[in-house]
Amino acid sequence: MIPLPTLTRVMNRTLLISAAAYLALLPSNAWTFARSLTFTIAASFAFAALVGSWIGKNEETPSPGDPILIAFGLWASWAIASLAWSIHPLYTAGELRREIAWGTLTALTFYMAARNEQAWRVLVGTSLLAFGVYAASVLVMAAMPGGWNADRWHSGIGPYATHLVLIAPLLLTLLSPAPTGFRGGWRSVACAFLLLALLLATARLTENRTVWLALAASFAASSMLAALRWRHSLRAGYLRWMAPLLALMLVLGLLFIDAARERAQADFPPRTSVAQTLSDDPRFSLWDHTVQHIRERPVAGYGFGRAILADELRQEMGNPLLWHAHNIFVSQFLQLGAIGFCLFVSLIIALLARFGGFLRSGDDSLAFIGVLGIALIAGFVVKDLTDDFLFRSNARELWATLGMLLGVGVRRSRTSGVVSGAGARAR
Repeated sequence: MIPLPTLTRVMNRTLLISAAAYLALLPSNAWTFARSLTFTIAASFAFAALVGSWIGKNEETPSPGDPILIAFGLWASWAIASLAWSIHPLYTAGELRREIAWGTLTALTFYMAARNEQAWRVLVGTSLLAFGVYAASVLVMAAMPGGWNADRWHSGIGPYATHLVLIAPLLLTLLSPAPTGFRGGWRSVACAFLLLALLLATARLTENRTVWLALAASFAASSMLAALRWRHSLRAGYLRWMAPLLALMLVLGLLFIDAARERAQADFPPRTSVAQTLSDDPRFSLWDHTVQHIRERPVAGYGFGRAILADELRQEMGNPLLWHAHNIFVSQFLQLGAIGFCLFVSLIIALLARFGGFLRSGDDSLAFIGVLGIALIAGFVVKDLTDDFLFRSNARELWATLGMLLGVGVRRSRTSGVVSGAGARAR
């Protein structure tokens, strides 16, 4: 008979390996069977590890905090309840399974997988390595006669651009020391600059404008929070700290202008200014139509699922691409009404408060996790001001990264004996 400690180690190791494999496969649309298989294995072992902790056969699983659990539980419950009044019950039922059920399981899986700093580095290192491979392949395919088919490899231009925003904060781990970072001399710095170059180059290939604003929000948030948190250490080298940030912001601004100018030349009449293309964006008209629909069902909405009014919006807009709200907050209001919107906002606030607690802790490694968490949410929210990517692979990646950050952060706060925000008491 296998001793219990040995069985536990095997279970935790299998969970980590399968979760890392799933994280590496998640951004691509090419290996659906392998992705499903690795997720099934990881989720099964995560659930087994959780049950083991409940019955005392595995290490105790700490709570991410009551505010997060309550906010997420209420938002998910309201989404499930919307099945009762959804205008398309079968569609809502399918979306509840794909987004709420699988999203919850994804967050749980990576929360359990990130059981210590070593597991955290394995997951983040795998994610960064996979990104480097994907980004390099994008550049190679773009240089070939057939070009890069984003719909085939990454579920589309928008999902790939959003993937870049989600991966961006993790680049900072290459500049941060252990145990939550990889900084180890010039090699890690070189890797950080290489991955940043790949990120910027492939982001430009998407011809997306909002991605530059989202990246700017993410990098600016992380830099400003780090400057505030370690202001005494940075006082002597303030200019050395600010110069790279200002240079990066300048590059992001120039790339935004270049992308906007190219969009103006491609989609608008000749000599149309960039400012005019922004003011004439069809999403403004779409939001007007969406608000009119919201007024008809302001409290409970039309039912969960971002495409709940797809047919109506396509017909009204006369544009097959404008089939959902193209704004994550408007989308939540349309689907779940004012109640669901408030619950979703409360979830974001609860997450920001938890990461803010990490940031204020006396543990530098834990504070770094707080910086990453806030930067991740800032970038994702800005990216979704003109779209709604809380959907499929991007939603899974968001829940996975949040689960990893909370998993390692909560455990770090316990082992270091640092109180890091409300709801830190373990269950």
